[in-house]
Amino acid sequence: MGARDSPDMPIDPAEVADFVRALPLAVDAGFAGFILGFPRKYLAETPRAEVVKHYALAGSLGTRPVISSLGRSAALWKLCVITRDRRFLFSRIAGALSCSGMDIVAAEAFANASALVLDTFRFRDDDGRFEQSATRRRFQVFLEDAVEGKVELEPLLRERLGRLPPLSRLEVEMEDEPARGATRLRLEGPDRFGLLYLFSRADIELAAIDTAGGRVRDEFLLSRAGGPLGVEGRSEVIRALAGLAVVKGPAAESRTAAS
Repeated sequence: MGARDSPDMPIDPAEVADFVRALPLAVDAGFAGFILGFPRKYLAETPRAEVVKHYALAGSLGTRPVISSLGRSAALWKLCVITRDRRFLFSRIAGALSCSGMDIVAAEAFANASALVLDTFRFRDDDGRFEQSATRRRFQVFLEDAVEGKVELEPLLRERLGRLPPLSRLEVEMEDEPARGATRLRLEGPDRFGLLYLFSRADIELAAIDTAGGRVRDEFLLSRAGGPLGVEGRSEVIRALAGLAVVKGPAAESRTAAS
Protein backbone atom coordinates (compact mmCIF):
# COMPACT_ATOMS: atom_id res chain seq x y z
CA MET A 1 0.00 0.00 0.00
CA GLY A 2 1.42 3.39 -0.99
CA ALA A 3 1.58 6.30 1.43
CA ARG A 4 -1.25 8.06 -0.41
CA ASP A 5 -3.47 4.99 0.04
CA SER A 6 -2.78 4.68 3.77
CA PRO A 7 -5.85 4.71 6.05
CA ASP A 8 -4.06 7.41 8.04
CA MET A 9 -3.96 9.82 5.10
CA PRO A 10 -6.53 12.64 5.14
CA ILE A 11 -9.79 12.27 3.25
CA ASP A 12 -9.73 14.30 0.04
CA PRO A 13 -12.66 16.31 -1.42
CA ALA A 14 -13.56 13.60 -3.95
CA GLU A 15 -13.87 11.00 -1.18
CA VAL A 16 -15.97 13.42 0.85
CA ALA A 17 -18.34 13.89 -2.10
CA ASP A 18 -18.68 10.12 -2.58
CA PHE A 19 -19.44 9.62 1.11
CA VAL A 20 -22.09 12.37 1.16
CA ARG A 21 -23.82 10.94 -1.94
CA ALA A 22 -24.04 7.54 -0.24
CA LEU A 23 -25.79 8.90 2.86
CA PRO A 24 -29.45 7.87 3.19
CA LEU A 25 -30.42 11.38 4.34
CA ALA A 26 -29.74 14.94 3.26
CA VAL A 27 -27.06 16.92 5.09
CA ASP A 28 -26.18 20.58 4.87
CA ALA A 29 -23.08 21.99 3.19
CA GLY A 30 -21.18 22.17 6.47
CA PHE A 31 -21.07 18.38 6.74
CA ALA A 32 -18.46 18.07 3.97
CA GLY A 33 -16.27 20.61 5.74
CA PHE A 34 -16.58 18.65 8.97
CA ILE A 35 -15.24 15.36 7.60
CA LEU A 36 -12.67 16.89 5.22
CA GLY A 37 -9.20 16.15 6.53
CA PHE A 38 -10.14 13.32 8.88
CA PRO A 39 -8.12 10.17 8.07
CA ARG A 40 -9.63 7.61 5.71
CA LYS A 41 -9.75 5.22 8.65
CA TYR A 42 -12.42 7.41 10.25
CA LEU A 43 -14.90 6.99 7.39
CA ALA A 44 -13.97 3.35 6.80
CA GLU A 45 -14.51 2.25 10.41
CA THR A 46 -17.21 4.62 11.69
CA PRO A 47 -20.86 3.80 10.92
CA ARG A 48 -22.50 6.49 8.79
CA ALA A 49 -25.13 7.21 11.44
CA GLU A 50 -22.37 7.80 13.99
CA VAL A 51 -20.54 10.19 11.66
CA VAL A 52 -23.76 12.20 11.37
CA LYS A 53 -24.06 12.21 15.19
CA HIS A 54 -20.50 13.51 15.46
CA TYR A 55 -21.38 16.30 13.03
CA ALA A 56 -24.46 17.20 15.08
CA LEU A 57 -22.33 17.27 18.25
CA ALA A 58 -19.80 19.53 16.53
CA GLY A 59 -22.65 21.81 15.47
CA SER A 60 -23.56 22.25 19.14
CA LEU A 61 -20.04 23.39 20.00
CA GLY A 62 -20.68 26.97 18.91
CA THR A 63 -18.48 29.30 20.93
CA ARG A 64 -17.96 26.75 23.70
CA PRO A 65 -14.39 25.52 24.08
CA VAL A 66 -15.40 21.85 24.34
CA ILE A 67 -18.45 19.61 24.12
CA SER A 68 -18.91 15.93 24.94
CA SER A 69 -21.38 13.07 24.69
CA LEU A 70 -21.49 9.96 26.86
CA GLY A 71 -23.54 6.83 26.33
CA ARG A 72 -23.64 3.06 26.22
CA SER A 73 -21.85 1.13 23.48
CA ALA A 74 -22.81 -2.54 23.94
CA ALA A 75 -21.13 -3.71 27.18
CA LEU A 76 -18.91 -0.61 27.30
CA TRP A 77 -19.37 3.13 27.67
CA LYS A 78 -18.40 5.49 24.88
CA LEU A 79 -17.22 9.06 25.35
CA CYS A 80 -16.93 11.51 22.44
CA VAL A 81 -15.18 14.84 22.89
CA ILE A 82 -15.06 17.60 20.28
CA THR A 83 -12.98 20.70 20.72
CA ARG A 84 -10.64 22.98 18.87
CA ASP A 85 -7.02 21.92 18.87
CA ARG A 86 -5.85 21.88 22.48
CA ARG A 87 -2.53 20.85 23.90
CA PHE A 88 -2.52 17.68 26.02
CA LEU A 89 -6.16 17.01 25.09
CA PHE A 90 -5.81 13.23 24.78
CA SER A 91 -3.95 12.97 28.08
CA ARG A 92 -6.48 15.14 29.90
CA ILE A 93 -9.38 12.98 28.74
CA ALA A 94 -7.52 9.81 29.74
CA GLY A 95 -6.67 11.35 33.11
CA ALA A 96 -10.26 12.42 33.77
CA LEU A 97 -11.46 8.87 33.09
CA SER A 98 -8.74 7.43 35.33
CA CYS A 99 -9.71 9.84 38.12
CA SER A 100 -13.23 8.42 37.90
CA GLY A 101 -12.02 4.82 38.10
CA MET A 102 -12.77 3.91 34.49
CA ASP A 103 -10.83 1.23 32.60
CA ILE A 104 -10.02 2.46 29.08
CA VAL A 105 -10.32 -0.29 26.48
CA ALA A 106 -9.94 1.62 23.20
CA ALA A 107 -9.52 5.19 22.01
CA GLU A 108 -9.01 7.20 18.85
CA ALA A 109 -8.03 10.80 18.19
CA PHE A 110 -8.55 12.60 14.88
CA ALA A 111 -8.40 16.18 13.63
CA ASN A 112 -10.06 17.56 10.51
CA ALA A 113 -8.78 20.15 8.04
CA SER A 114 -10.17 22.96 10.21
CA ALA A 115 -8.22 21.74 13.29
CA LEU A 116 -11.40 20.54 14.97
CA VAL A 117 -10.48 17.57 17.16
CA LEU A 118 -12.62 14.48 17.70
CA ASP A 119 -11.51 12.06 20.42
CA THR A 120 -13.45 8.91 21.26
CA PHE A 121 -12.86 6.61 24.23
CA ARG A 122 -14.46 3.25 25.01
CA PHE A 123 -14.15 2.08 28.58
CA ARG A 124 -15.47 -0.22 31.28
CA ASP A 125 -17.26 1.02 34.38
CA ASP A 126 -16.75 -2.01 36.62
CA ASP A 127 -18.26 -0.29 39.67
CA GLY A 128 -21.40 0.85 37.83
CA ARG A 129 -20.87 4.50 38.71
CA PHE A 130 -22.23 5.82 35.42
CA GLU A 131 -25.52 3.98 35.77
CA GLN A 132 -26.76 7.12 37.53
CA SER A 133 -27.51 9.99 35.15
CA ALA A 134 -26.51 12.56 37.77
CA THR A 135 -23.07 10.95 38.05
CA ARG A 136 -22.65 11.06 34.28
CA ARG A 137 -23.55 14.76 34.19
CA ARG A 138 -21.09 15.56 36.99
CA PHE A 139 -18.37 13.67 35.16
CA GLN A 140 -18.96 15.60 31.93
CA VAL A 141 -18.65 18.91 33.79
CA PHE A 142 -15.43 17.65 35.42
CA LEU A 143 -14.13 16.38 32.07
CA GLU A 144 -14.78 19.61 30.23
CA ASP A 145 -13.10 21.60 33.02
CA ALA A 146 -10.10 19.25 32.76
CA VAL A 147 -9.89 19.73 28.99
CA GLU A 148 -9.88 23.50 29.50
CA GLY A 149 -7.10 23.17 32.06
CA LYS A 150 -9.28 24.35 34.94
CA VAL A 151 -8.61 21.12 36.87
CA GLU A 152 -5.15 19.81 37.74
CA LEU A 153 -5.37 16.06 37.25
CA GLU A 154 -1.96 15.00 38.48
CA PRO A 155 -2.62 15.79 42.18
CA LEU A 156 -5.84 13.76 41.94
CA LEU A 157 -3.99 10.78 40.45
CA ARG A 158 -0.68 11.08 42.29
CA GLU A 159 -1.59 9.08 45.40
CA ARG A 160 -3.02 6.14 43.47
CA LEU A 161 -0.22 6.16 40.89
CA GLY A 162 2.34 6.32 43.69
CA ARG A 163 1.02 3.09 45.22
CA LEU A 164 1.52 1.15 42.00
CA PRO A 165 4.67 -0.86 41.24
CA PRO A 166 7.10 0.59 38.68
CA LEU A 167 5.99 0.40 35.05
CA SER A 168 6.99 -2.73 33.19
CA ARG A 169 9.24 -1.94 30.27
CA LEU A 170 7.34 -1.02 27.13
CA GLU A 171 8.37 -1.73 23.57
CA VAL A 172 8.32 1.41 21.45
CA GLU A 173 8.97 1.87 17.74
CA MET A 174 9.41 5.28 16.12
CA GLU A 175 9.91 6.29 12.52
CA ASP A 176 9.50 9.52 10.59
CA GLU A 177 6.92 9.48 7.79
CA PRO A 178 7.59 12.56 5.64
CA ALA A 179 4.66 11.79 3.32
CA ARG A 180 2.32 11.98 6.33
CA GLY A 181 4.14 14.95 7.82
CA ALA A 182 4.51 13.17 11.15
CA THR A 183 6.39 10.59 13.18
CA ARG A 184 4.70 7.27 13.86
CA LEU A 185 5.11 5.91 17.37
CA ARG A 186 3.98 2.40 18.33
CA LEU A 187 3.73 1.22 21.92
CA GLU A 188 3.18 -2.31 23.20
CA GLY A 189 3.40 -3.74 26.69
CA PRO A 190 1.52 -4.68 29.86
CA ASP A 191 -1.44 -2.48 30.74
CA ARG A 192 -1.82 -0.75 34.08
CA PHE A 193 -3.82 2.01 35.70
CA GLY A 194 -3.04 5.48 34.36
CA LEU A 195 -0.67 4.29 31.63
CA LEU A 196 -2.41 6.16 28.83
CA TYR A 197 -2.46 9.35 30.88
CA LEU A 198 1.23 9.08 31.72
CA PHE A 199 2.30 8.23 28.19
CA SER A 200 0.23 10.65 26.14
CA ARG A 201 1.22 13.99 27.64
CA ALA A 202 2.26 15.33 24.24
CA ASP A 203 0.70 16.92 21.16
CA ILE A 204 -0.96 14.12 19.20
CA GLU A 205 -2.14 14.36 15.61
CA LEU A 206 -3.77 10.92 15.50
CA ALA A 207 -4.08 8.03 17.92
CA ALA A 208 -5.43 4.48 17.89
CA ILE A 209 -5.53 2.68 21.24
CA ASP A 210 -6.36 -0.98 21.81
CA THR A 211 -6.20 -2.91 25.09
CA ALA A 212 -6.83 -6.66 25.09
CA GLY A 213 -5.66 -9.49 27.29
CA GLY A 214 -3.97 -7.12 29.72
CA ARG A 215 -1.70 -5.63 27.04
CA VAL A 216 -1.77 -2.29 25.27
CA ARG A 217 -1.17 -1.84 21.56
CA ASP A 218 -1.16 1.88 20.93
CA GLU A 219 -0.21 3.92 17.89
CA PHE A 220 0.31 7.68 17.66
CA LEU A 221 1.21 10.18 14.96
CA LEU A 222 3.25 13.04 16.41
CA SER A 223 4.29 16.20 14.61
CA ARG A 224 6.28 19.35 15.19
CA ALA A 225 5.88 22.56 13.18
CA GLY A 226 3.80 20.70 10.62
CA GLY A 227 6.32 17.91 9.99
CA PRO A 228 7.94 14.81 11.50
CA LEU A 229 9.75 15.10 14.83
CA GLY A 230 13.17 14.49 13.28
CA VAL A 231 16.24 13.41 15.21
CA GLU A 232 15.93 16.08 17.90
CA GLY A 233 12.24 15.47 18.52
CA ARG A 234 12.65 11.70 18.64
CA SER A 235 15.50 12.12 21.12
CA GLU A 236 13.20 14.16 23.36
CA VAL A 237 10.64 11.34 23.30
CA ILE A 238 13.36 8.84 24.21
CA ARG A 239 14.47 11.00 27.15
CA ALA A 240 10.85 11.20 28.32
CA LEU A 241 10.68 7.40 28.19
CA ALA A 242 13.91 6.91 30.10
CA GLY A 243 13.78 3.68 32.06
CA LEU A 244 10.32 2.76 30.74
CA ALA A 245 10.83 1.60 27.20
CA VAL A 246 12.94 -0.38 24.81
CA VAL A 247 13.07 1.83 21.71
CA LYS A 248 13.34 0.20 18.30
CA GLY A 249 13.87 1.54 14.80
CA PRO A 250 15.78 4.64 13.65
CA ALA A 251 14.87 6.58 16.76
CA ALA A 252 18.32 7.07 18.25
CA GLU A 253 21.84 5.75 18.25
CA SER A 254 20.95 3.55 21.21
CA ARG A 255 18.08 1.08 20.91
CA THR A 256 17.28 1.30 24.61
CA ALA A 257 16.14 4.41 26.45
CA ALA A 258 18.74 5.19 29.07
CA SER A 259 17.80 4.84 32.70
